[in-house]
Amino acid sequence: MSSLFSGIILFGSFFLFLALSVPIAFVLVVSTVSYALLSTGAVNLALVPQRIIYGINSFTLLCLPFFVLAGNIMNHGGITMRLVRFARAFVGHIRGGLAMVDVLVCMMFGTVSGSAVAGTAAVGSLMIPAMKKEGYTPGFAAGLTSVASTCAPIIPPSLAFVIYGAAAKVSVGDMFIAGVIPGILMGCLMMCVVYFFALRRGFTKEEKSSWAERWEATKQALPCIGLPLIVVGGIMMGWFTPTEAAAAAVLYSLFLSVIVYRSVTLKDLWKSLIDSAIDSGTVMLIVGGCYLFGWVISNERWAVKLTDALVSMSAPLFIKLILINLVLLVVGMFMDSAPAIMLIAPILAPAMEGLGLDPIQTGMIVCMNLTIGLSTPPVGVCLYSATNISKCKFGETVKEAMPFILASLAALGCITYIPVLSKIPFLLMGR
Repeated sequence: MSSLFSGIILFGSFFLFLALSVPIAFVLVVSTVSYALLSTGAVNLALVPQRIIYGINSFTLLCLPFFVLAGNIMNHGGITMRLVRFARAFVGHIRGGLAMVDVLVCMMFGTVSGSAVAGTAAVGSLMIPAMKKEGYTPGFAAGLTSVASTCAPIIPPSLAFVIYGAAAKVSVGDMFIAGVIPGILMGCLMMCVVYFFALRRGFTKEEKSSWAERWEATKQALPCIGLPLIVVGGIMMGWFTPTEAAAAAVLYSLFLSVIVYRSVTLKDLWKSLIDSAIDSGTVMLIVGGCYLFGWVISNERWAVKLTDALVSMSAPLFIKLILINLVLLVVGMFMDSAPAIMLIAPILAPAMEGLGLDPIQTGMIVCMNLTIGLSTPPVGVCLYSATNISKCKFGETVKEAMPFILASLAALGCITYIPVLSKIPFLLMGR
């Protein structure tokens, strides 16, 4: 059967079931089975569970449930409130400072959780009501929080980087190290946009904190900020593999929440374990389905054909990168980042390498595009979450989110066309 007809069956059934609101993990499995039955007429269905299990049987992916558990333990331990107090002490007195606190807390929350959706829920539940009380419009508070939370999957430790590393066969540790500058750049550009609107709309500013208050807030938040230092620092120094670093993160979060802050009960720990099992199981099922889907793509040699098409395209690299970014942004608008990364990485990574791009830079481009998609309509889950917290119209959230989405795209452009930005930590390490 022709490759074109096989593609129509595979992707036609994929988008059909997706439009019917079938869960993405089952969409991947059913569309693959449909392809196998319709294109060959007969298939050994035992291959389906075999390939799914083979896809998740990865030592690298072990760090994913550990990071999820560490984030849930620290979230139940009241970490978000301490991060808010810390950020507020240092930038709350600047005009629009409360909105800047929102961005800073989302960035720091990324060092604890690595999930944009969790960031929107945790930070938004605290910051959106506070911003509304200070006179910020509900739409602005929701729009800012929904986009700022997308910094979380870029700043390590990042679940998106773990998934990309497993899918594209690149070092998760190197992805963590390379993600520091892009995540900070996204947050800084958003704070510049906040300051512009603060001057234009006359946003309020708080009373300047004393150095004693700043020191107290720092003492409370400093142990929380120690988590990324342990994870990224341990990987950079060669003390941990990413999986070992994830296990260390769990131990550190337990020590912090149970012994230092004493803010987590046995009931909270049990809930953290249950939530982590559910979240990790969901992602693992998606990963297995994506591996099954990718197996078909590999057999059809579509990745090789895409690589050849990109390499042979009579256009400068600048134009090719624009087209690739546009395609990834569209994918991110309709799909969650985890399954999208698993589907795209095995195809795009070799294609980009054929264009001369470093695999780590490719990972940054893929992960940034797809996480930005979490805050873009029509399926931006962070937008809906923030809108629900703010109790405003969805259209207002989207309108106010657009300038911050543009700031994120500006950061994406810098990472795409200035590769050295992602390599700065490696240069400082002498690599």
